[in-house]
Amino acid sequence: MALWNFPSQLWVFARKLDEVMTIHKRTEDSVAKILERIHVLETRMTHLEADRGQMITEAKAAAGIAASAVAGNFLSDVITRITRLEMRQSEAPALPKPPEA
Repeated sequence: MALWNFPSQLWVFARKLDEVMTIHKRTEDSVAKILERIHVLETRMTHLEADRGQMITEAKAAAGIAASAVAGNFLSDVITRITRLEMRQSEAPALPKPPEA
């Protein structure tokens, strides 16, 4: 390598080093943005998981309420039918007693 070629070689090396440093900075910025997006996604996942738990609890409560309503309607219907039967029985003429032997 000739001595007069050294400054140009040094200049080429400095330019390449500058390019590498620029690429490194861009990569750092990109990685920082990706990490920020990952953090946002983690936060959203945490909220979704919490909401899912709340939805399960609310669904169980709604199912319990629905079951209670169905059971209440069934019991009401049974009571109404029994009351009607009792009313018919009290209104029906008394059957004669069977003859004693």
